[in-house]
Amino acid sequence: MEKRVAIVTGGTRGMGRAISIALARKGYIVNAVYRSDAVSAAKTEEELKSLQPDSCVICGDVSSQQAADKIVSEVYAKWNRVDVLVNNAGIFDFCYIEEMTEEYLDRILNINFKSQFFMVKAVIPHMKENHYGRIVNASSISGHFADCGLVGYGASKAAVDMLTKIGAGELGPYGITVNAYAPGIIHTDMTHEMITERGDEQVQDMCLQRFGTPEDAAALVGFLVSEEAGYITGEIIGVDGGMFKVQNAYLAYKRANDNK
Repeated sequence: MEKRVAIVTGGTRGMGRAISIALARKGYIVNAVYRSDAVSAAKTEEELKSLQPDSCVICGDVSSQQAADKIVSEVYAKWNRVDVLVNNAGIFDFCYIEEMTEEYLDRILNINFKSQFFMVKAVIPHMKENHYGRIVNASSISGHFADCGLVGYGASKAAVDMLTKIGAGELGPYGITVNAYAPGIIHTDMTHEMITERGDEQVQDMCLQRFGTPEDAAALVGFLVSEEAGYITGEIIGVDGGMFKVQNAYLAYKRANDNK
């Protein structure tokens, strides 16, 4: 494979780290963007370079168009191309409507949606130049399944879904595909507290009766950015263990155990 250059935002922790490692293992030159955790970034960079020596980490903030442009320009200046963008950076947080402030709503929309929009806009000129691109956005099961306390988070991910679909339409003429992965409950630092508090209840809603791993999400992203996925665009694909796909999934496990 011709060496492809990839940018992974939030690429040094949790799902983002798993995605960065998976792409480097496949031969991509990975530029993993992080904002503040220098310790995790250093560990990730060491592993990335052991897999693909040209890979690196970049300290940057994707919260404004100017900042996103700076990151993309830095990568393009070094490699004269940007082939893949994985918009992984985001936050997960509960807040009920009555308690939500304007500042909270702005923060979650800015980080989870606007940052993805800024990065997409920043890479478009370079992908159009090569008539090739793979953009993969981080959506969530919460973008289409309502959950009390997640109006801000859910709205931000629903906006990502629309960005993905419309982006697929607008960028298709230039050989650029745009898709999204929609995790259910992936066990990372970000979701550990929630799993600890109510995981026993939530796992009952999953056909596979287990929480996902960062590697589960990375496997899907690795496919979506590959040459083999060139005819897939505008899709929001769940990585959720079948969560909410069927009611009372736990009954199948009860029956299977009873029939042993």
